[in-house]
Amino acid sequence: MAGLMPPNSLDELAACLAIGNVRVVAGGTDWFVRDVESFGEEDTLIDLSGVAELRGVTLQGGGLRIGAGETMTSLAGSPLVRTHAACLAEAAEHVGSWQIRNRATLGGNLAGGSPAADTPPALMALDATAEILSLRGTRSCSVEGIVAQGRAALAPDEVLVAFTIPLPEGRISAFGKVGSRKEVSIARLNLAASLRRSGGSLSNARVVVGTLGSAGRLCPGAGEILIGSLDLEERRRAFCSALVAVVEAAIPGRSTLPYKRSAILALGEDVFDALMRTSDEGRGRS
Repeated sequence: MAGLMPPNSLDELAACLAIGNVRVVAGGTDWFVRDVESFGEEDTLIDLSGVAELRGVTLQGGGLRIGAGETMTSLAGSPLVRTHAACLAEAAEHVGSWQIRNRATLGGNLAGGSPAADTPPALMALDATAEILSLRGTRSCSVEGIVAQGRAALAPDEVLVAFTIPLPEGRISAFGKVGSRKEVSIARLNLAASLRRSGGSLSNARVVVGTLGSAGRLCPGAGEILIGSLDLEERRRAFCSALVAVVEAAIPGRSTLPYKRSAILALGEDVFDALMRTSDEGRGRS
């Protein structure tokens, strides 16, 4: 190994990226399991854990800004995240074991490109945008765009710095997950949804199903039903049916299809009920 570099600021991080042949790690919960064996003698490992500018949860310019270095434990316990981006807090709370949640970061969960990741569907449902640093400066990209490209979305010299979540008045959101076991559970299916409540009407629905070949799949049809004019029970059934159709279209002929068809029905009911319950309680942007 050429060396270990622990930058303490974004300026130092940019200087490290200029070296070339670098690998970037934050919490390391995925990297040390999946990628460490591919690490070459000429590679340099950049440890992001000392860059304070990659952390923090603040309200800025009408949005919620979250540092890419925030851990799952931090997100799950943040009053700002729970108030303004409930589905993200819930997703973070469902990641692995408490030891993993104490190390795993929001940026790493997205950059890793795992189709079973929990927080990318929540970020997509919240229409989040990522801030990305490289030798060429900074750029912004929707999380939806990053998920669509997978691990190829980020160049070798690019690092996720922060995420910005817009905060339309009256937003509510919810998250659900089905895994193989209660602890250290890797998602077999997850579901995130958000919508806007204004008076007695619902709008701006975004529904995302994860673990269907990618870390998240936007489902416009399910979103339209979610805010439609059907009565509550009809809407619940139609919403769940739309989600089943998404699953069937995504993995036709797969051996896991019967299981995921059943699982998405249960998740759909849970997320639908959570959204409607929060809407009825009139909690506003939660």
